[in-house]
Amino acid sequence: MAKKCIFCGEEFGTFSGKKLTVGYDSEDVCPACFEKYCDLGEAELAEKILATGRARHSQTIREYLTEQRAKEEAAQERARKREEKFMEMHPEMGKCPKCSNPMLRYGPVQLKLGEETFLFSDWNRLMSGALTVTLARCKECGYTEFYTPEENELV
Repeated sequence: MAKKCIFCGEEFGTFSGKKLTVGYDSEDVCPACFEKYCDLGEAELAEKILATGRARHSQTIREYLTEQRAKEEAAQERARKREEKFMEMHPEMGKCPKCSNPMLRYGPVQLKLGEETFLFSDWNRLMSGALTVTLARCKECGYTEFYTPEENELV
């Protein structure tokens, strides 16, 4: 029984076809289209599949895309609120204390702990762990400050 590729519409044999998984379902594609589209992310792949108009599970794919967009918007909102809260707690990060230019925020960054010794220095650093900090750096003069996480974020 021949199947049709959802991208190009060409027919292919049952055993020569491939499947691309999108959300909770998979769609049949020819080997050439599989090679062309297999590296795309699921959301981008879902949009391309819906654009063809040949998807067998179009409703499920639409639901998946809606769900992914909602998750992405929620993550962006959480990041925005976290940034606002951080700037409320650290208003000094807004301007460089040396040249009064804006400070750029980087983080979280992990700093390795432990000291360099003649014997067992790698073991010492491995056992000491790391400290997670946020960096504020002036893009004009290079002045850098380190901020430790909030107390409730410490492990």
